[in-house]
Amino acid sequence: MGNGLSKSHRRRSKVLLAAVPTQNSPPPPYSKDVQTASPTLVYVPPPWITEDALETLRIYDTVIIVDDSGSMQGERWKEAGSALAELAEVAAYYDANGIDIFFINSKTRGEGLKDPNQVRKIFDRVVPTSNTLLGMVMHRHLKNYVNKIESDLQTRRCALDDSGVKPVNYIIITDGMPSDPEELENAIVKCAQWLDKHEQPLNQLGIQFVQVGNSGSAAEYLEHLDTALKTEYNIRDMVDTEPYRDGSKDSKLGAERLIKILLGGINRRVDVKGGAALSEQDN
Repeated sequence: MGNGLSKSHRRRSKVLLAAVPTQNSPPPPYSKDVQTASPTLVYVPPPWITEDALETLRIYDTVIIVDDSGSMQGERWKEAGSALAELAEVAAYYDANGIDIFFINSKTRGEGLKDPNQVRKIFDRVVPTSNTLLGMVMHRHLKNYVNKIESDLQTRRCALDDSGVKPVNYIIITDGMPSDPEELENAIVKCAQWLDKHEQPLNQLGIQFVQVGNSGSAAEYLEHLDTALKTEYNIRDMVDTEPYRDGSKDSKLGAERLIKILLGGINRRVDVKGGAALSEQDN
């Protein structure tokens, strides 16, 4: 199956963003930390992205959580900023509501963002410090999402409505090892058990860890979350992990690794085989 791109589109070598104001555009969503008013953005994917592969993202809310702990200072923080910029730019194109950005420690946040410049401004306001209480943060996010589904289930029982809650794709940019690893594992397991018990779709929620830096112990821990939890607790597989850098000198993510990071938590085939799994469908 082809990617449906025209020859002129294939010749493009960069992501193009053009501000196109529309006269009757509704006001942007409210954010207490960032003014989100901006023109409507038209995003043109780079030629190496197969739109068919990332089309799945349209049905998801994308939430990016950035580790801003003290261990992220220096080069890791620069790498986190690069990862955030690349991932947010593509994810925002497919999320009609715009993406949400949170940090582990800082109260700075952005919701409903579609402009990459807004994402960068938010990131630049944060200084990494303190501990990596990722477990506590994920417990709060997952608990709130489960409560939303639970409330929706009760409402639909009365209204005979089958619309459901929009699936969510969590992307966590971190150097790996949290200060509360047991809490993080427990939060993931409890959420998965609840989703299984209430027969929610297997792709209702995904968690993708993106590791910056090159800590071997951190990589081992994230790999444990990716591969071991489903067998240890007999739960759904909803976790994936991928290093931001693969050891190459490339300054940008390649197509297959970008697909792996954006879809690995919500697509089991991509989780197991990588971004190449979707391109196999075209052969």
